[in-house]
Formats: sequence, C-alpha cells, structure tokens
Amino acid sequence: MKLRLAGLIGGCLMAVGLSGCGTPGAPSLPSLNLPRPVEDLTASRRGNKVDLDWTLPRRNTDRTNIKHNPTTRICRHEGTSLMAKCDTVAEVAPPTPRPAEKQKGEAPPGEVRIHYVDTLPPALGLNNPAGFVLYAVEEVNSRGRSAGLSNQVSVPLAPTIAAPEKLSAAVDADGVHVSWRGVEPPSPPAGVTYRYRIMRRPLGAAAYIVLDELAPSADGSYLDRTFAWEQKYEYRITTVTEVHVHGENAAVEGEDSPPVEVFTRDIYPPAQPAGLQAVFSSVGQKPFIDLTWAPNGESDLAGYNIFRWSEGGQPEKLNRNLVQVSSYRDENVAPAKTYFYAVSAVDLRGNESARSAPASETVPK
Repeated sequence: MKLRLAGLIGGCLMAVGLSGCGTPGAPSLPSLNLPRPVEDLTASRRGNKVDLDWTLPRRNTDRTNIKHNPTTRICRHEGTSLMAKCDTVAEVAPPTPRPAEKQKGEAPPGEVRIHYVDTLPPALGLNNPAGFVLYAVEEVNSRGRSAGLSNQVSVPLAPTIAAPEKLSAAVDADGVHVSWRGVEPPSPPAGVTYRYRIMRRPLGAAAYIVLDELAPSADGSYLDRTFAWEQKYEYRITTVTEVHVHGENAAVEGEDSPPVEVFTRDIYPPAQPAGLQAVFSSVGQKPFIDLTWAPNGESDLAGYNIFRWSEGGQPEKLNRNLVQVSSYRDENVAPAKTYFYAVSAVDLRGNESARSAPASETVPK
C-alpha cells in the first residue's frame, strides 16, 4: 500500500514538471494580429482637397498589443450607400516607431494621429455637382489582412468658385468698407448655392471670425461696423459652396481672396448733438435753466461739452469735466438776461463734434 501511494505521488511530481496536476487549461491560440477598425475618422474638404484624420489603433481585435503598425488603405466611394469593401485609392505607410518602441515591440503609449490629404478628381464634381462621396480607412496587417472598414464619412462633390482677385479696405466714420473686384461667378447647379464669406482677424491673430455671408458678385462691398478703433485688422473673402439635396445639408470652403490690411485710426468726431432745448425755472427755489438734448448713439462716446454766451458775446464752456448724460442745469443765471446755449459731443480719443444748433432762454426780472 505504501509503495502504491509513493508511486502515485512520484507520478504527480513528474507531471508537475511537465504540465502540472489537475485539469489542464485551454490552449492559448496564436493572435491573428488584426488591428481594430478605426472608429474616429473625420473628413473635411477645402477646394478639391479632402483632409482625412484618424487615430492609429494600438490593439488588435483580440486585445493584444499591435507589435507592428499597420498600413492604411484609403477608401473612396461615390454615392451615399455604405461601402461593403474598400474601394482603394491610396495606401498610407505605417509611421516608424521610435527606437525605444522598437525594443519593446509595442505601439507608442499615447495616441498617434494620422493625416492624409486626398485630391478629388474634378470630373466627380462636374458629373454630379449635388452628389456626395464616402470615405473610410482600412488598417491592414503585414499579411494584408484586416478586421474591416472604419466608420464612413460623406463629403459633398459640389464644385467651388474662385475668390475675388482684388480686395481693398478703407476706414471712415461709418466703419470699414471692404470692397472687391473679380470675375463674374458662374450660375450654381440645382441644389447648390454659392456664397462669399466675409472674414476678419486682428493682425497676427491665429484665427479669422466670420462677419457675414453674401451672394457672390464680380464687384461689391461690405460695411463692417463691429470693429474696434485703433486696431490693425486683416480681411479676406472665402468662397463657400452650400449643398441642399435629398435632406442633406453640407458646406465646402473654396479659395481665399488675397488678404488686405487696414488700421482703424479714429480721426472721426461723433455726430452733432440735436434737439437742444433750454427751459427756465425758479418757482420756490434758486433760478436755473435746464438743458436737454437727444443722446448720441456712438459706442465710444465719452461725454458732452456745454457752451453759453450772451447776445453779442463769445461762447464759453460751462463744464470742467465732460458731462456724461444728455442734460445740464445752469444755476449761474441773472435776472432780465437772455442766454444762448450749444452742446458738442466728444469721443474717447478726444475727437469733438460740431456744436449743436443753439437754443436760448430769458431769465425774467
């Protein structure tokens, strides 16, 4: 009995050296090394260039790390029906890993963004101006195999138009007048609209802001009233093609006009105040003359100056500091005298308007 038990223990110990005692585990299958399909593909078109952007996958479909970055197939298909397989128009070679990554045999620890610019054939937009094209990418391993296409994104095929050839800008009291000259824009095909997008940015700023969108024309102008004085600005016009067909709405930016710079130096005074009235009052109190007028509407208005004179005399300014409201009380009046008044407006840079039409009032005896 002891010999039999010792034999069993010895057999188990031998088995431990090979595969262990107990129920054997399931065999581990080798990885197929199929990169996970891309899920964040984006596409943006400008002119006939389509900028594709996506994140390179770091893991395979079986959750193992990708040891060798895959090659990417660029897929493009005319129409809006989803692609079942890749209509390949180009291939993007995998990025070269850094030396440390080569030693590890693993993908980079952080995300790797891939960019590719595809050029649309002009014939696509001419043959189907209100149509769309679908893009996808397919990640392929070293054996030419993949786990399928990425998400698919649509891009309009509509043609774009040329931007104005000459742009100019001039400043006056009303604002910045942006004017342009160019060729007569073509008539848009059905389902397509062409626009001029008026753009502005402070000189040296990273991005433009959109001021307005207008119907295109060979010659035209736009008045910008939203600027700030004493600033350098750059203006340009970007052409835009809008597509409205089969419930789809999309826009494509085309060319930019040459930019134009302008400095908004403020040498323009506010408008002449209007509606000045003078009214005497003294019942039960010290005599005075109240002045009122219509307020100016300038955003950079600093205040008003008040002027008074007698018959045959010279106007004198009554206020030491600018008056902030459109009213003023003159308490330094004498009986039996007639006073004449006028008001001027002053902006933040000291530009002063012409004086208002005068108003007069007589102080009783």
